[in-house]
Amino acid sequence: MSYQLHQTEGIVLGRWPRGEADAVLRLYTSDYGSVTLLAKGIRLEKSRLRGAVDLFSRSHIGFISGKETYRLTYAQLQNGHASLHASFARYRAAGHAADMFRRAVADGEADSLLWLLLEETFLLFSGDAFQIEKLPLYLRSFEVKFLKQLGYLPELMPRSVRMVAFSPLGFSNGAFSAKEMRELSLFLRPLLQYALTQRWEIASAYSENK
Repeated sequence: MSYQLHQTEGIVLGRWPRGEADAVLRLYTSDYGSVTLLAKGIRLEKSRLRGAVDLFSRSHIGFISGKETYRLTYAQLQNGHASLHASFARYRAAGHAADMFRRAVADGEADSLLWLLLEETFLLFSGDAFQIEKLPLYLRSFEVKFLKQLGYLPELMPRSVRMVAFSPLGFSNGAFSAKEMRELSLFLRPLLQYALTQRWEIASAYSENK
């Protein structure tokens, strides 16, 4: 990315205070993939950016390259996903998806299908159709599609994984027994751990070759 102004749509995956007035933001964006931004003065009452980039918000943003990091210069809220903050189950589900994106997707790798998956996931978790009793299925469905898009699903998969992989997000072409849900979780666990490990190994190799 160059030093010009960059504009894109993004969803806030993480937000951390810095100093007395600033915040560091991690977003996944439609055009630039994952980006880490410094939001100067955003925690001040007078900040015009205040409220536009809260955790889990979808916003239209603008940012430029600073001396050491990218700086947020503009943000307009598109969808605050308020219901995610009003329910512990919804908040936990959104937090899990955001954590997977933060930990497994490196900065600067745009992927339109990953962006679509994140959009659909947050709309599912924040929408009226959300059913708390289906939360395990929602989470496994997200994980399967996330791993599939990253290229970490093997060709040989259990029936339960295939059912989820080729069904709309949060649904399956058939009912799952408790045993099948446990098998699904056990199958996905090492794949998720591997996906999280790969990001840091790639980043380390890149740093060594610079």
